[in-house]
Amino acid sequence: MKNALVSMFAAGAMLVAGLQVVHAHDPCEKSSQGREKCVVVRDGRFRALLYTRTAGFRHPSIPAGIQTIQELGDLNNFGVDATEDPNAFTPENLDNYELVIFLNTTLDVLDGNQQQAFEAFVRGGGAFVGVHSAADTEHDWPFYGELVGAYFLAHPVLNQPGTVHVEDPYHPSVAHLDNPWEIRLEEFYSFKSNPRGRVRVLLSLDESTYRQEPNTSCDPSGPTFPQGYDGKMGDHPVSWCHDRFAGRAWYTALGHEVYLYGLPAFRQHLLKGIMTATRRVPARCDAESKVPEPAYVPVLEACENQLLP
Repeated sequence: MKNALVSMFAAGAMLVAGLQVVHAHDPCEKSSQGREKCVVVRDGRFRALLYTRTAGFRHPSIPAGIQTIQELGDLNNFGVDATEDPNAFTPENLDNYELVIFLNTTLDVLDGNQQQAFEAFVRGGGAFVGVHSAADTEHDWPFYGELVGAYFLAHPVLNQPGTVHVEDPYHPSVAHLDNPWEIRLEEFYSFKSNPRGRVRVLLSLDESTYRQEPNTSCDPSGPTFPQGYDGKMGDHPVSWCHDRFAGRAWYTALGHEVYLYGLPAFRQHLLKGIMTATRRVPARCDAESKVPEPAYVPVLEACENQLLP
């Protein structure tokens, strides 16, 4: 009943904002600035390609994530094909899917031809969902950086409790969460840039509720960590969505810890993120127009002052 009420409130809020909820076969007017005046909702079953290949750190939570997303599919009328084979990224195979999910992938997981096929899939209207270290993937591919929204920079050495704030209480992927949402244990990411202003931020992390230092950005054994940055962002988004390509993208930085995949609140977060990306629920993903000040600029710190295990 709560979920039904949330959906009603979300749709109502969009109508108040001058947006009409329509189905994919209905016309959608555009304003004089070219923006849609409605939120398109698609119908019907779809298939998702769930990709979990790693070329760097491999998360122990990957099996739990696969099982969770497959269970969500069984319960919510979508199919899930899980693979670690990059040869799945061909134009012919991607034609079988409406959505591609990168679940805790790391570093370079596609070659040039596979990248080209995936980019064409997204630019042709295919949806994307990224979970946790999807942001620590394909660091040298600019299109992917735009698609995921921001690249991983670093995280604290210790996983720990922390608090996130819901920024869009009407968005279906976060409307069910407590605000603030107290997370008992997670690996909290910082990013190389702040995506706010280019995406619609859904969740942000309260940096006062956890300890950033010591931080892996000061670990010389970690080749993906820029030496000397402390990882503090000030304004710290951790989940967002956007419509910058023909296909919609949704990302959450949460998903490191195994227990999260059994947590109803997180499972709902994932499910409604998938439904947002595939436009099965009414959801706005247009970017906010204002970036808060100060914008994130990494600050050089003396890493020798931080104690690493």
